Amino acid sequence: LFLYYLDAAVAVASPCRRTCLRTVGSSLMGGSVPMIVKNSVNAESPPSDLLIPTLSGAKFAPEYDGQWFSSGLQTKLGRSRILAQELNPLQQVSFFDDNELYYAPFLFGSWKVKATLKSKVYPYGKFYVPSKSLIQGSPRNRDEQVGQSTTYDLHYFSAEDNAKDSNSNANKSSTTVTLGPKAKVIADRSFNAISISREYQQLAPIQEVVWDPRKDPTRLSLNFGSQPVTDDMRPLGPRRAEVYIDSRQSEFHPDGSSYACAEKSRTVTISTGSVIVSDTESTTEFQKIGPDQVHAVNRIAVYLTPNPNSREGVLWQEVRGKAVAFFDYELEMQRSDGETCVKTPKGVLQCV
Repeated sequence: LFLYYLDAAVAVASPCRRTCLRTVGSSLMGGSVPMIVKNSVNAESPPSDLLIPTLSGAKFAPEYDGQWFSSGLQTKLGRSRILAQELNPLQQVSFFDDNELYYAPFLFGSWKVKATLKSKVYPYGKFYVPSKSLIQGSPRNRDEQVGQSTTYDLHYFSAEDNAKDSNSNANKSSTTVTLGPKAKVIADRSFNAISISREYQQLAPIQEVVWDPRKDPTRLSLNFGSQPVTDDMRPLGPRRAEVYIDSRQSEFHPDGSSYACAEKSRTVTISTGSVIVSDTESTTEFQKIGPDQVHAVNRIAVYLTPNPNSREGVLWQEVRGKAVAFFDYELEMQRSDGETCVKTPKGVLQCV
């Protein structure tokens, strides 16, 4: 959809500096949030986190940055995911469904998108957020603030015609497509990921995306550009990420003017000396305003990962696997050209 990995600064785990925090389960103190006890250590020592999950789990105690509510959602899927105050991970409805996510035919083409961050919500408080960058900024950019807007391009093309073009004529430069009610329109994940990364000025921008929707649409490999140092002056070194899209759902409104979809993915970011796993979910409802204009609402949900040997894994037990942060966006989409055309990953221009 709109996010496959966290901005590089978000995905960098800060080592222990002058002071580490040793946490003791508040079940011993009768509370619901672990008690933090400062433990002075040598600056080179790793953190020694002792965390015991409480019996009652984390309490719903939301902290907000920006108050926002979308009352115009048309689909059950959109309302259930975007308006939820607490959110369990998206589940695959049927394992017999197609592994690809097919979009509404009215999204076919090339779009200029203006995305505005409307609010940030931490359902159980900021204590449970896995990175301070998700408090200071967002998953898209470590410094993004509520109210800021970013403009980028998105491509959606016909998967059926793309397969035909690949099989029939490798040198074909353009083709005409027919978009029926059941047309298989898919997102150009390669183009979209690079476009969003570039326009959000991410710390280590995506330079290349390896993705073949005909072989496995649920798997992407991201190669990042080089960046000398992070904000705390540590060298990043070479980085790559493997993305696994493990759940998806979609819903068409009966009148055909609205469409909602959701995907959950796990990203494994690999760099020199570290492997970082992050789980995110993106839900979007698109509403057709006119032939060349679409309004959309997008929510990015961030989950903790269930590693039993880490502090994050224990916090995951506290929140019972639910999302610990929501980032809500409004999107205004305008066609990039007068005609309904888009270039596929193979370089073929598709036009209606």
